[in-house]
Amino acid sequence: MYRALGLLQPDTDFTIEEAVKRLSAKFPGFGVTREGDQIVVAKGDWWIAMALVSGEHIRNETEGLVGHLAGVEPAEAEALVASNRRVEVWTDVPDPFMEHFNDYISTIEVLKSFNGLLAVDPKEPGVL
Repeated sequence: MYRALGLLQPDTDFTIEEAVKRLSAKFPGFGVTREGDQIVVAKGDWWIAMALVSGEHIRNETEGLVGHLAGVEPAEAEALVASNRRVEVWTDVPDPFMEHFNDYISTIEVLKSFNGLLAVDPKEPGVL
């Protein structure tokens, strides 16, 4: 079970369409499907999802999260808090032997390939 957030600045180049392209290129042999603002990368019994989420609650949650992140410049933090959108990445499939950890890391690499996106671990919280 893995989780990550992609905090978006207002001027980010992140789009669901481009995320599908980049995930498809990163995961040959996997199924990459899109339904609305959600993408699922799957192979066999394992899957990981990515969704673009928006709403006023995102600003409040981002403000609280950014306050705990080390190494984020004040101007960057302000830009992140100004956005009411973020990308959520998750899977609920247990991975006790970490067989899919590299798949998770590859998904994070795709997130980090977008400008104006800060990938964070919501549990720690820390920059990925």
